[in-house]
Amino acid sequence: MALKLDAILDLPLTARIKGLPASAEGLPLREAGAQDWNLLDGSIPLPAAVIRSSVLTKNLNAFQIYIDQAGAKLAPHGKTSMCPQLFDRQLEAGAWGMTVATVSQANTALDFGVQNLLIANELVGEAEIRALSARQDAAPDTWILSLVDSLAGVERLEAILTGAGAKRPFQVMVELGLSGGRTGARTRDLALGIARRVARSPRLTLRGVEGYEGLIVTGDAAADAVRVDAFLDDLLGLFHTCRDEGLFTGEPVISAGGSAYFDLVARGLKTEGITPLLRSGCYLTHDTGFYNRLLAHVGERRVLGPAPALQPALEVWAQVVSHPEPDLIIVNAGRRDLSDDSALPKVEYHAVPGEGAKTQAVEGWSFFRMNDQHGYIRLPHGAQVSIGDYVGLGISHPCTTFDRWPVLLEVDDAYSVIGALKTFF
Repeated sequence: MALKLDAILDLPLTARIKGLPASAEGLPLREAGAQDWNLLDGSIPLPAAVIRSSVLTKNLNAFQIYIDQAGAKLAPHGKTSMCPQLFDRQLEAGAWGMTVATVSQANTALDFGVQNLLIANELVGEAEIRALSARQDAAPDTWILSLVDSLAGVERLEAILTGAGAKRPFQVMVELGLSGGRTGARTRDLALGIARRVARSPRLTLRGVEGYEGLIVTGDAAADAVRVDAFLDDLLGLFHTCRDEGLFTGEPVISAGGSAYFDLVARGLKTEGITPLLRSGCYLTHDTGFYNRLLAHVGERRVLGPAPALQPALEVWAQVVSHPEPDLIIVNAGRRDLSDDSALPKVEYHAVPGEGAKTQAVEGWSFFRMNDQHGYIRLPHGAQVSIGDYVGLGISHPCTTFDRWPVLLEVDDAYSVIGALKTFF
């Protein structure tokens, strides 16, 4: 399924967007890859966020193959990139549809042609519900799912849809949660009561059950896996009870799965005649920190064979602007450019800019602190660095780096720019 991307590709670029050169002014986004820009030759102002195209493509294909072989479906979480150009590649690779977290994100996905959409939250805002209802009524080919996790939420959604004169019922899934966790009914009995209430609603149809196990991360991988399996068993039990009672309308859906335990979800939610729907998002660019560690656990568990071969595709490059102490450099990228919610960036590469410049992998360079626009890097003994040199940073948790960049540059293995990717946060 090809999305409608012309409106994005025709957008004029501007040098006011960080990471774009002066020659980008007025240039249509679709022409960014034909300008002979190269990250390493000095023609791109830093900091700049880049995605290595070859790595992204390998991740895309490796993960989709893994999910297909596991007998599951994939609705990647679009909040990771909020980039319809990347949504398009995920769908072309075989994804069933996309997942989003908010109605504004849903509008972005729908605007560019996504037809199967899961909104992984309970909808409570009247303005958002009315707007989404009108949109759904006007587009009979769209398939939109959302969540409910309380009787109060069901009744509110039902009342707003009634007041809006909705022509099509909202398709919802009951969310089962975890004690002390985020959203979701805290027990299977509560979730079942909500499901029964939805089944009686004239404005809603029950299409499945859903949960999110990704909050179970304590650092003890073995214990976490046991807890995840127990939660998935509970979710599957809820699904079977709802199916046995005839509460579902149409072919039911069972969904879970972030980017941490996709192997356990694909195995744990398989049930006769039903294909589990996973919502992993970070696989596309992967990272050098949080998800890299969790992927190692997937490889250790091997519950569905070897882990998919994912590698970091997203990098932020910065320039050395100060060398105030022998073992300290300051680079011109900070919290406005880099995520630090799960871990600080990791210094991966050093380069001396200029024609034909090459990257040099580094070890022992420690990124230990950042301000809004500056990052602090401790150097190992003997490291040779000069003012103006480039530093390539790997990211932990790509979601909170993507949202700092209105445009990211797609580069080949020599860091020549082959395209530009527009985000919509």
